[in-house]
Amino acid sequence: MPREPEPLLGTSHFRVLIGKRELGFCAVGRLTSETDLALPAEERPHTFETVVLRRALTRSTELYDWRRRIVGGADDRRPVTVQQLDAPAGRVVNSWRLERAWPCRWSGPTFNASESGVAYEEVELAFDDLVWQAETVAPTPPSKSRTPTQGA
Repeated sequence: MPREPEPLLGTSHFRVLIGKRELGFCAVGRLTSETDLALPAEERPHTFETVVLRRALTRSTELYDWRRRIVGGADDRRPVTVQQLDAPAGRVVNSWRLERAWPCRWSGPTFNASESGVAYEEVELAFDDLVWQAETVAPTPPSKSRTPTQGA
């Protein structure tokens, strides 16, 4: 009997946990693991591109403070988990864990008097490993996440 095709998964429903704390983001950059093929097989490094997280700017300085601790010499690496959801506040269908992540860049908003819009902040994360954790079909509890414009 023919197998049913798997449903396609969207990219607009997700949540991000830094450590055990869920923070609201409006965008997560591409997750990339690559190997340099130009070198001989025994010398090929396996690397991970940095990931940019973007959210609306609020009065919270949490991400900036994390970056400042790194700049000050602290080894403040944290697990960061990106969970793909099947619907708004839906169940987790895929999960990726960035092991020992740390902010290698923080950027504040761009200001322009001729435009009206939302102010954003970005944090760029470097990390040691990327682990894809396939989720089971068990339902997850509803998210208490904030909307992207509320920040964290």
